[in-house]
Amino acid sequence: MRIAIIGGSTAGLATALRLQLSGHDVSVWERRAGAPTGGLGLLLTPSAGRGIERIGVDIGARAHPIEQCEILEGNGPTILSVPMEAAGVEREVLVDALSSHLQPGTLHSGSSFVDFETDERGHARAALFGDGTRVEADLFIGADGVRSRVRRRHVPGPPLAPVRTVELVGMCRGDRVPESMRGRFFKSIRPGEGIAVGLVPASDNSVIWYVQCDPGRWPQALLAMEERRRWLLSEVRRWPAVVEETICGSDLAGLHLWRTTDRDLPAGFHRTNVLLVGDAAHPLLTFTSQGTGSAIEDALAIGDILDDHGPAGADAMDRALREFARLRRPVLRRRLQMGRRMQREFLRPSRRFMPEVPVCA
Repeated sequence: MRIAIIGGSTAGLATALRLQLSGHDVSVWERRAGAPTGGLGLLLTPSAGRGIERIGVDIGARAHPIEQCEILEGNGPTILSVPMEAAGVEREVLVDALSSHLQPGTLHSGSSFVDFETDERGHARAALFGDGTRVEADLFIGADGVRSRVRRRHVPGPPLAPVRTVELVGMCRGDRVPESMRGRFFKSIRPGEGIAVGLVPASDNSVIWYVQCDPGRWPQALLAMEERRRWLLSEVRRWPAVVEETICGSDLAGLHLWRTTDRDLPAGFHRTNVLLVGDAAHPLLTFTSQGTGSAIEDALAIGDILDDHGPAGADAMDRALREFARLRRPVLRRRLQMGRRMQREFLRPSRRFMPEVPVCA
């Protein structure tokens, strides 16, 4: 089957690899010509790690095992310390590993999706790109992120929720992760204030950090870049020493502002022969650290379903894509609900707080 995937980040690349394992003729079309932007690193659950291995990619040596979760109340006592089974990895490392395993000629960069050319029944015949490229396929997969153009153009559904929390994300590199951070996910929260800081070792010499904010109480996070940096360097003095050392030791020119959002789950993730996967299908709040794991699970699920159904016509294709939604919605619903619960706790204007490990199974 000819399959065109629109979006070349984790969801699109993992889906392409899984489908190539089944012998499909796959192409990936990515609008960016360089390295991906957005989150600089991520937490991988054991199931996500096994999924990556299943599509033939081994990133074990380039990831950092996380064995402990520790959450502090501001600059004070520990309020949660529990074992944790995960791995930190730089996003660019994961994307490079996935793309390097694609068959030659699969990935096409610098192609910005515009719309579909459809037939009289509304089925997509070709994807159209801004540079004039026209790509025909039997199945199109939108993997173009939270604010998916494929979703807007062809697979309408519930709108994105209003942005209630934002994150400032950066990376600290050194010769070696400090001993106090090795194998440890660290988070400090000031309950009732709408602000928290998290640290994730993403390799043996890098730590990804993020500052979660309620922009209503912390409008400084939305200032112009230079003003935002000045505020951040002043604010970190109020946090534990490891936070101040990590953020002040970073190249703040690469500071990224992430406006986090989600959306209610639709009944299905497709219309005709266009399917959504990853954040394009089901954006999740970052509190549960499950965006990447969910994307990898999507890739495995659609590959397995197409293997089982072998769609040879429009009706068979529709049944296969409905099966994808039937399998994925219950898992995603739990993650959506957990993320919203954790956001409500974070935004609560009081000191009442019930800490949770920020990885939902």
